[in-house]
Amino acid sequence: MSNFLVGDTKSLKVNDINIFGRPGQPGQVGVEILSLVNRETKSSQLKKYLKNGFDWSKFTPPTIAVFPNGDEYLLDGDHRRGMYRVVFPNRTKMPCYRIDVKNEQEYHKLFYEVNWSNRKSANKDEVFVHQVLAQDQKALEIKNQLVYTGLSVYGSPDEFGTVGAPNSKRISVGAFNRCVKHGLANVKLASELLDRAWSNDEKIQGELLEGTTLLFKLHPSFNDGSAVDKDFKLWFSTYVAIHTQYNAASDYKTKGGRVHHKHGESIAHGLIVDYRRVTVPNGCSLKHKQRIVKLNKTSNLLN
Repeated sequence: MSNFLVGDTKSLKVNDINIFGRPGQPGQVGVEILSLVNRETKSSQLKKYLKNGFDWSKFTPPTIAVFPNGDEYLLDGDHRRGMYRVVFPNRTKMPCYRIDVKNEQEYHKLFYEVNWSNRKSANKDEVFVHQVLAQDQKALEIKNQLVYTGLSVYGSPDEFGTVGAPNSKRISVGAFNRCVKHGLANVKLASELLDRAWSNDEKIQGELLEGTTLLFKLHPSFNDGSAVDKDFKLWFSTYVAIHTQYNAASDYKTKGGRVHHKHGESIAHGLIVDYRRVTVPNGCSLKHKQRIVKLNKTSNLLN
């Protein structure tokens, strides 16, 4: 920070700046203090942070949220608390900085504002979970969409740390939002198709979900009870599902041209290219499927 303020200082009017709350207080807190739906504390991160030792001059005390009834929870600083416990295993208390919160909604709102809006140290999925718990309306809308499509977003191993359909496959919130642009009903169809194809997987590959969502958007015959509908789903379970999701996404992306910034579209085109070449046992003829399933519908997406 420079010694002098650079820029138009006249635009900074004190009377226009709202001040909320009161200053926090430094203190000590037990190292076992719990959090409310905090993100994973990863040993790999602690190892990285401690590679060159523990330096007090770089240590900022974790932030503790104090509720009106006196209850306290760790709000920010899970990895700092982890480092402290590793370096000082016999200490039961650590330095902290206490702030007041009104309720759990404000707690979660502060988490995503501190860790995403201001410094972006949490990932989008972790932030999304806290936005839902803070009753953010846009996040709640996405939560309902996840439930409808049979998917969920994981943000924490804690209770309430996963948002969406119970016992469902996980997807990143960013990938899910990209898919929703192609129609929520189409996402649901794609989710069900991938869930059947890779029933033992815990996650759904985002680009693969987008590619299959596009197929249902562009080709109504894949879900109308027709011969092509049955043929396509049989082909998918027979030929696509034999690969891992990662390999399937990579292979079909390549077959579709691997167009930069159009990965989902490339996968969709690659799937159609392959589907139109293969005769499935007990399925429809190549001539029939090629007449119904036009190649230009997905190739046009790549232009």
